[in-house]
Parts: sequence; structure tokens; C-alpha cells
Amino acid sequence: MTETKRLRCPDREALWRAAGWVWLAAAWLAGVALMWRCGRSLLDSDMASEMVLADLLNREGGALSGGWYYSTELRVFCQQLLFKLGLLVFPGSWHAARILAQGLLSALLAGSYLFFARSAGLWKSAPWAAGALVCPFGFWQLYHGVLGGFYFVHMTFVLVSLGLAVRLARPASRPRTALTAAALALVSFAAGLNGVRLLMNLYVPLAAACAVLLLVRFLQAPLGPGWAEQPQVRAFAAAVLACVCGCGGYLVNRVVLAARYTFLDQSARSWTALSLTGILEVWGDFLALFGYPADRWQQAATGAVPLFSLPGLLGAAGLVLAGAVVLALAWLLKQGGELPFAHRLTGAVLAACLLVDGVAFACMNDGEAINGSYWLPVAPIAIAAVAAAAEGFPLRRPALRRALAGVLAALVVCVSAGTTLRFAAAPPHGTPGLETVAGWLKEQGYTQGYATFWHANVVTELTDGAIEMWQVEDLASLKMRPWLQKTSHAAPPEGRVFVLAAPGEIDQSLPWSGQARVVWSDEAGWVVFELEQ
Repeated sequence: MTETKRLRCPDREALWRAAGWVWLAAAWLAGVALMWRCGRSLLDSDMASEMVLADLLNREGGALSGGWYYSTELRVFCQQLLFKLGLLVFPGSWHAARILAQGLLSALLAGSYLFFARSAGLWKSAPWAAGALVCPFGFWQLYHGVLGGFYFVHMTFVLVSLGLAVRLARPASRPRTALTAAALALVSFAAGLNGVRLLMNLYVPLAAACAVLLLVRFLQAPLGPGWAEQPQVRAFAAAVLACVCGCGGYLVNRVVLAARYTFLDQSARSWTALSLTGILEVWGDFLALFGYPADRWQQAATGAVPLFSLPGLLGAAGLVLAGAVVLALAWLLKQGGELPFAHRLTGAVLAACLLVDGVAFACMNDGEAINGSYWLPVAPIAIAAVAAAAEGFPLRRPALRRALAGVLAALVVCVSAGTTLRFAAAPPHGTPGLETVAGWLKEQGYTQGYATFWHANVVTELTDGAIEMWQVEDLASLKMRPWLQKTSHAAPPEGRVFVLAAPGEIDQSLPWSGQARVVWSDEAGWVVFELEQ
């Protein structure tokens, strides 16, 4: 009997380890399947603009284009680089190109977490946490992560940077330390080139957290002769390096790139009154990331989620996940020096992110424009904190730790299912019927048209680039809007041109209607005019 037990336990442990990798693969495949099944119907113009830009970059070559109106950030390293690859592989199907690019981006994010977990000594839980990270576990994770991909790039930068910083905290040979430091400097500089976001979401909080850990260590006892080998000293040096290089990249973004490319910067932002209520409110937005079925912005965009509905009931699991994040952070901070340094650093960085970003988001003059998505780059750190607490918390039986992982995975499945059902039923910028209109326009041979922002770039992607759209401020003036479109659109299109009006958009007189005729209309309210030139 004893020999049988000895054989069974390792087999059970190996089976559980394999289950983690199955979970990761299933989570990745679910995201790809969601994109394949619903990617076209849930597409909006923010998402489509990245694909239109990627097509332009493929035509021009390079990673940036002077012929494009960017938005509020000039992201040098972002998902459009993968979209470029997708379009090279599938030039005739932009949907297939998007699926390939998003699949690669999700795999890159999962791989970056595995790299961090290996660095931080969190390998046992690594596949479980990485799988959770690629799931649509909340509204913003689905919208700007699994579907849009915008924040998956930022999250990848966070995990790679933090993994390199943790490696630098451990004593190593000089060549290895120099190589790791060089990698951290390059990654931080590249993140800074993307804008100020990663400085706020990681590098400044990382420096603050490492400074506090170093101060606590200094107050406990003298550092001694081997002070340079202390993990607190090495981590602080790594954090300063990352912060300085990130600032250097951002300086290049603001001074050099801003002079060559067209985008809006963050210079109009300023401090307002310190509001403790506002800080608590934005912390609530952070906790709502993990599947709670509504935050402030989402309620305004898609309406309240009924409690006694399937999305409402499944979303209740988000409260448990948010509670797990809070409890994990509290436990990590309470344990202090009893934990491995990498685990302490994870908790300290999460706490610093909540303080630094909480104050910044609550006390800016455009606080109303800041939504829960701004917290997404911090989500991987929160998941890592839960993993660190789950691995470190003393449990008498290994089966209890496996059960805990299973429960957390089940909760992630619940909130992911609830979020997806709600999003599919009420997408924030959904365009039901537009796919039919776009298909008709392509069949009729149209190649140029006007539309407002939330429809223009979507038509281009739905027609696989066959129709070039001029985005306008409003249908009455047909005035070009310098936002997420080609700069060549400053000149009006020539030849056969249409104007696309979405349901509810024709609520005013159209000065050009006398020189146009209706060529399409449907019961949903879509109308297509052809301009007579």
C-alpha cells in the first residue's frame, strides 16, 4: 500500500502540472476562437484603424508613418507591427490577418509572464496565471486586450521589465549582470518611446517600491561590507536604470518624434485638487477590471447589467477575484522579510502602482476621460501577486493548493463567459448591419467614401482594404477629421464617391444632398448616398 501511494503522488502531481499547460493552451485557443467567430461583428474603428495603419506601413516600409494622423500617443512598438505580418501572410483577408496577429500577441503576452515567473520563482503557478492573463476576464481586458490588443503590448513590456529587474536583484557574474542590465535598458527605452504610459504604470512605481524596500532593509540593520550584493540594493539600481532609460525614450518621443509625426500629446494635463474620494473611485475601477460586470464608463456606454441575468450572475465571481487580489496584496505586505525577495518585490510594486497611479488618475484635470483601461498594464502584477500568495501561503496538504488553483481558474472562466456574453449583446461601439452594407458597397465597385469616425475604418477592414474611407467630423460639413487616418485625406477624394450614414446620423439638413442620390437604405437606418461630381 505504501509503495502504491508513493507511485500515485508523483503521478498526481505530474498530472496537475500538465493540467496547467492544458489550461494555458485552452485559454489561448478560446481567445483565437472568439476572434474568429465574433471578430468582424465586434469590430470598431479604434481596432480597425490599427489594421489600416499596418497596411499603410506595409506600403511605405518602416514602423512609423509621416502620412498618418495618430491619436493621443505615438506608439513605436505596438500591435501594428504584428498586423503588418498578418497582412503579409493574408493580404486578401484582413480578418485572417487580425486573427494571426492577435494570436501571436496573446502568445507573446503568455510567454512574457512565463519569463517573469521563471525569474521570480513562481514557476509552479506560471501556466495557470499565464492562462488567466490571456482570458477575457473583464470588460476592458476583452475590449482592449483579447479583441483590440492595444494593452497586451503594454502588459508585455511590464512583465519583461519586471522579470529583468528581478533577475538583476540576484547576485550573478559580471558578464551576466551586464547583459541583463543592457536588456533592461533597451526594453525600458523602447517602452518610453511608446509614450508616458509605462513610466506611470511601472517604472516610477518600481523605483518607489525598491526605494522603500531598501530603506526598510537599512533601518533593520547596517548593510555591511557586501552591501552591493544585497537584493534591495541591486533591485533599486535596476529600478533606477529602468526609470532613467524609460525617461530617455519618452524624451525622444516628445522632442524628436513629435516633430516628425502627427499626434496629440499629454501636455494639456495638469493637477487638480487632491481628492481622497476620487482615489477610492479609481481604485474601484482597478478592482472592477477582474470581471465585476460594470464600472463607471461601461455603465454609461452599454447600460447596467441586470443582476438576475446570466452575465450578471457570472459577473458576481468578479467580486471574489477582486477580493483575492486585495487579500493577496495584504498577505504579501504583512509577511515582509519572511518571503523570498522577488515575492516581496511583487507585492511592493503592486502597492506602489495603486498609490502612484491612483493619485495620478484621480487628480488630473481630465479625470473623466480616464477609464478602467488605464489600469490594464497593472493587471499582470496583480495576477502575479495572487500567484505569489497562493504559492507561499502555508497549507497542510498539496491537494488544497491544487484546489485553490482550480477554484481561481473556474472563477476566471465564469467572469470571462459573463463578460463575453454581455459584450456580444451590447458592444460599446457596435455597428450591427454595417458588415452587410460594406459587402454591398464592395460588390458595387465603390473604392472611396465618407463616414464618421466609428464607421469609417471599419468599412475599410470589412472590405479587406478595397474601400478607402475619409473620416469626417460630421456628415453635414464632410470636414476631414485629423484623427487615425491618412494625412492625404486632407484632400477630398476624386471620382465615384459615396457617403455612408449610420442609423440616427441624418438628424440635420445635408447641404450636399442636392448633388447626391440614395443608392442604399435599409430598415435598420443605414443610408448610402452617391455624390454626383
